Amino acid sequence: MPGTTTNSARVAWLCVAALAVFLAWLAGPSSSSIGIGFFYAVPVGLAAWWFGRRAGAIALLACGVLYCIGGLIDPIPHFGVAIAVRALAFAGVLVLVTTLRERQLALEHSAEELEAIRAALAPAALPQLPGVDAAASFVPSELGVSGDFYLLTNGPDRSAVAIAGDVVGHGPGAARLATFVRARFAALAAGTSDPAELLTLVNGALADRSEGERELVSAVCLRLHGEDLHWAIAGHPPPLLLPSLKELRLAGSTYLLGAEPGLELSNGEATLRRGEGVFAYTDGATDLRRGGAMLGFEGLRGFLAPFAEGPASAIVSRTEKAILEWAEKPIRDDLCLLALKPR
Repeated sequence: MPGTTTNSARVAWLCVAALAVFLAWLAGPSSSSIGIGFFYAVPVGLAAWWFGRRAGAIALLACGVLYCIGGLIDPIPHFGVAIAVRALAFAGVLVLVTTLRERQLALEHSAEELEAIRAALAPAALPQLPGVDAAASFVPSELGVSGDFYLLTNGPDRSAVAIAGDVVGHGPGAARLATFVRARFAALAAGTSDPAELLTLVNGALADRSEGERELVSAVCLRLHGEDLHWAIAGHPPPLLLPSLKELRLAGSTYLLGAEPGLELSNGEATLRRGEGVFAYTDGATDLRRGGAMLGFEGLRGFLAPFAEGPASAIVSRTEKAILEWAEKPIRDDLCLLALKPR
């Protein structure tokens, strides 16, 4: 096994390092033997880094024994004081290296977890949506994750359901909440494609999940069945009608999911004409900055307009490219874009 071979080689290196220090002790002049003993910190540190705290402690004891043997062969003055000083030095190396190792492992595990979360929030392949030309883009924040997500799926009535959402907050906690919310949407969409009902059901799931502190999510839900478009909004930027880029607003106020247990939402309805479609996005597409200027809604419309009559894939990919070329690096929020058109 490769892992076993690697560990065996590491153990061999530890033994060689400790033996090299021991032989240098014996071969060197008596005046330098006391200082040479400090080099036992090398195998102690390597053992702690490669195998952890317990292995480092074993290496510390083994090197202490070698130091005592060397002291018996080549006596040194004040032997008790000398070995006590070196024991403290080796213990300090053990604690320092073990702490660094644990932090490194924590960072690696955190990075792996975030990559898994990102993959769940924005799958690499889109599902087949009969009769719908659909495309999506997800660009994670370069400073971590911010909780944006999207979902494209088939409703129970052969309609296409598209959802874009954004968790209030940043970091791993927001990403985990986004994963939960997306999973709830995916499960519920198998039973209903009504946008307002989907948002209301997920709001209820958030109310059941929350313990004291509110967990807030903005979302827009779209249903496309042939040329019939229905949509509902919960505290999210309104979708845009393609190619006119008119905002599909709804009457009344909209509230974030998780804000109120008894959330009541209604659907907007429209019949798409030939060549029309719908575009949804998260606020990462408008909150980008360049110098002191924010892109804003008008900036997004300006980048989207040249491609608004094209196929969904071109709309999403070219708009994303234009936004990222304009934006100041690193981008501080996730960027999520969705486009749907009847075929």
